[in-house]
Parts: sequence; structure tokens; C-alpha cells
Amino acid sequence: MKDYLELVNQLFPTRKTESEKTAFRKYCLDEASNTKFPGKVDTIKKSNNIVFGDLEKADCVFTAHYDTPATSLMPNLMTPTNKLIGILYHLSYPIIMALLCLAVAKLIGNYFEWHLSYVMILYVIIYLSVFYLCTRCFKNKHNKNDNTLGVACVLSLMEILEQDNVAFILFDNEEKGLVGSKAIVKHNKALFENKLVINMDCVGLGDKIIVSIKEQASKLELIEKLKSSFVSNQEFEVLYFDAKKTMGNSDQKSFPCGVGVYACKYNKIIGYYTSRIHTNRDTLASSKNIEFISLGLKKFIEN
Repeated sequence: MKDYLELVNQLFPTRKTESEKTAFRKYCLDEASNTKFPGKVDTIKKSNNIVFGDLEKADCVFTAHYDTPATSLMPNLMTPTNKLIGILYHLSYPIIMALLCLAVAKLIGNYFEWHLSYVMILYVIIYLSVFYLCTRCFKNKHNKNDNTLGVACVLSLMEILEQDNVAFILFDNEEKGLVGSKAIVKHNKALFENKLVINMDCVGLGDKIIVSIKEQASKLELIEKLKSSFVSNQEFEVLYFDAKKTMGNSDQKSFPCGVGVYACKYNKIIGYYTSRIHTNRDTLASSKNIEFISLGLKKFIEN
């Protein structure tokens, strides 16, 4: 297997601007030309998803998003099985930011003796400006776990598979709100109604592999084959959960039969978690994770 983690990380560390995405898409199509899964760019509005293989004939579709996020001051902590901690953590950031912006607006207003209405207008301007600067403006140069390793898993699977009864999609604009995956489902509703879609996001750091299964997906016969094929070993523990009991805002949510795969560490207090993402500290990911996930899913496909 090629070391796609290092190859993609070196050649395309950021995939945020249109020129960066265009170059990456060309690279992927060139790589696919050496496999059983010829690729094409499926453009829907402003999203350019990369599709490999025949979606119509595929029994299962493996996916990941290829776009990279902006740098955030606060890491996007993921706690898939602890909804309370996850909600509290993600609420704390906008609340703290709002209070700080309000304090700055009030200080300026007091200095110039402005009316409260002008202070509130200034507050909104400051808040929106700070929010943009902290979450949207500066592209993050370190994206190994989110989601270069997910991309590497898709490319690695394509390289090692001998069967052609599966397909693959690399989504555009996941970081803008799952825009790419929502678009492809909207234009292919009937196609994806009962088709298993396994999405890999942030699978590079941690030996606890969380598999989150939506209710409609759990009714498919393929799920039992997945559970019997993609299993724990001495290094990794694979854990299956009902999607209703987990958190994970990634592209599998767009599909009726979506399954999300994440890699986590474990802490006695907060449970399973993934940290560092959306910051310059997203520099760690393990090629062992690629090997374990790719070979496990390969066994599932063979079965």
C-alpha cells in the first residue's frame, strides 16, 4: 500500500481554496486510473465531489471529505458517546466569545458616551468580525486527522481491492456544513435510499474505533457482515453504537443508511474523545490506523 497519509499531507497540506482543490482532484483522478475504480468529478452547484466506481451497481459506498478547515482558536473536541460534555464544550466557545465582545463594545461605548443601541450595534459588528477571524478566515496548514487520513483510507482501499462491487466518494465542502454530501443525496434520493454508506472522518488518532450506525442502516443485512468482519485486534478496539446515542457531525448524516467511523482515545471522565482538530496541533495521525481500517473494510467487502 502507498503511504497516502504522507503523500497527501506533503503534496496537498491544505485543500481550501479552489486552486488547491482543483490540483488535489486531478491527483486523485490520476491515482484512480491505476485501480478498478475510474473517477470523475461530480459538480453540483458549488461543490465538486469526486466519485470513483459505479454508484448504481455498488453494494456499499465508502466516503470521506477532502476539504480542510480554517484555523480555530479553540479545538473542535469530539466526544461521540458523551453528548452532555460535547454540547457543553461547544456552547462554551460562543458564550465566552460573546461575553468578551460585549465587554469590549461596552468599554468603547462608555468611553464615547454612546447610547445603548449604538453599543449593541458595535457589539454585533465586533462579534461577527471575531467569529469570522477565528473560525473562517485563516486556513489551517495542519490537517492530518481532519481529514487527510480519511482521504488516505479511501485511496488505500481503492488500491488494494480486487472486487468492483463498491464505490467511493470524496466530498467537497464538508467544513461548510456537509454541503457536498447533502447535494449529492438531494440529486440521487432513490439511489441512496437503501444503500450502505460508510464515512471516515477523523480516523487517524486513537485506538478506539467508534462505528456509529443510523437506524435505517442497522436494518440492512450488510451491517451484520460489517460487524463480523471489521473487528477488534490486539492494538485496536472496534465499538458499534446506535447513531441516536452518539454525536458526530460528518457526512454520513446526509444519507439514510449512513455509518460514521471515528478514531478516539479514552478518558474515564469524558469517555471517548478526539481532540486537536481545526487547530495547528492537528499534526498527529497514525499509518497503523489506515492499515487496520483499510484491511478490516477489505475483509468486509470480501465477505
